[in-house]
Amino acid sequence: MKSLTLLTSAFFSAALIFIPLTSFAEWTEFHADDEITYYVNLESRKDMKNPRINILRDFKMPTQNGDQSARLLYEADCENKKLRLSNGVYLKKSMGSGEVSGMINSNGWQDPTTRVVLNKIFNLLCTSQTQ
Repeated sequence: MKSLTLLTSAFFSAALIFIPLTSFAEWTEFHADDEITYYVNLESRKDMKNPRINILRDFKMPTQNGDQSARLLYEADCENKKLRLSNGVYLKKSMGSGEVSGMINSNGWQDPTTRVVLNKIFNLLCTSQTQ
């Protein structure tokens, strides 16, 4: 029994090393409208073929389901000028905290020029890639 406890403890300790600590992330506001304030974690930016970045939506009023924020992962195809929400979660408290209440799945590749906030996210990801 003692070896099982040690093994379980070692597993969870090792898992914590690989879990991103987005709840301690440095969020910087980059866009706001009447309903949502958007934040970015610039340190989360991953430079790769399709660069990625973590975005936080903080709702000014809780949604119908009582959600107050959402943590999202966006991915860009800089070459083809496309952006997609890869995945995300809705949370019951503001600033990306609280209980997870639902998952957000990818909505496919989009033209980022269709919305101001999407264009800003695309520029955060692709400006250094296109220069």
